[in-house]
Amino acid sequence: MSCERRIQEYGGNVKILWIPHTAWHIPQRAHLFCHKLSERHEIHVTDWDGDFTKPSDFLSTHYLGNFRYRFHRDKRVNVHGIPRISPTIMSSPLRKLNQRIFSKYIQRIIDDYEIDIVVGTFVAPPPKARRVIFDLFDDNVSYWRRFGRGRAYANEIEAVEFEYMKTANAIVAASSVLREKAKKIAQGTPVHLIPNGVDISQYRKADGREFRSQFQISGKLIGNVGSHDKRNEMELMLAVAALMRNEPLTFLIAGRGSQLEWTRQEAQRLGLRNIRFHGVIPFEQLPFVMNSLDVGLCPYEKTEGADASSPMRLLSYLAAEVPVVCTDITSVRMLEMDNVVLVSDTPECFVKGIRQALTLPRMRPQKLMEFNLPQMVEKYEKALLGEDLCCS
Repeated sequence: MSCERRIQEYGGNVKILWIPHTAWHIPQRAHLFCHKLSERHEIHVTDWDGDFTKPSDFLSTHYLGNFRYRFHRDKRVNVHGIPRISPTIMSSPLRKLNQRIFSKYIQRIIDDYEIDIVVGTFVAPPPKARRVIFDLFDDNVSYWRRFGRGRAYANEIEAVEFEYMKTANAIVAASSVLREKAKKIAQGTPVHLIPNGVDISQYRKADGREFRSQFQISGKLIGNVGSHDKRNEMELMLAVAALMRNEPLTFLIAGRGSQLEWTRQEAQRLGLRNIRFHGVIPFEQLPFVMNSLDVGLCPYEKTEGADASSPMRLLSYLAAEVPVVCTDITSVRMLEMDNVVLVSDTPECFVKGIRQALTLPRMRPQKLMEFNLPQMVEKYEKALLGEDLCCS
């Protein structure tokens, strides 16, 4: 049965609720799919303010504002701000209370807006809906188990994900590694491989010369563009910049993240004048920044969680025809993508990889077309509506 026939079964207007794993303003996989899906369907998403890390944050009026329902529209997407205690509070009873409150509001949105399909993640157990899809976008359990205080939370996440895999109508996995993990648990449930995508058309017309001019870049520009929340990745960046401080190139660290301020201070302490910082980059400006680079970096720590990831920044670099140096993680190795230099997660290996990447031509790998966002969204739409996907 075609998508159009399926849509007619829903009365010609499919209402979808996506429950992202983090606050809506943070760049994430859900943005890519929700904005595109909103061109054909009524899309709702949940949101909360999660930027609370220090004890003083939880005593602020800003935090208290987190405990009221809010609503706004992001283009065509309906955004529901839900009262939520930040999971950075490492208290199991508080997290359980958090989950109950969050689930109550989710169910209210489903009922009030007559939601047809829910896309869920680990932040809340599967709700009651006409159709439920589980989006397995990362190895969240492995990530949290790497943190001593996060092990109990990892067990709670594992329980929620297990419940989704056993009860969801279908599962969407963002990488081949995650797909195999899901298949072992969700026997009999359709498991679809739908990685992150990139809108290649936006990169074909992007010119990075204006960005380079604004930053007065001379020589080669080596960029790390994305979310910077992991200290070890920032330490790796600083070590690489230190090893190459006497070479005619500049390192750009752009995006958002909890480790940016520490990285700025550390770069200043080390006297690293070959590093430039740029703040949050809106999606519409990202192609121009990416196009300004000579080499893109994905300096991940080699972990079980990283091995299962579907790096969005990697796809963006390649769409901008930029050679990439990436930690040799399993999910990227399995892509077998041209113009990607895979290295060990050490400063010396990244330096060697950068020098190799600087000899590579600017080109967009033909295989990248498999990750073109319109095709990815079409596949996701079929999974949402219950169509069979070949080669899932």
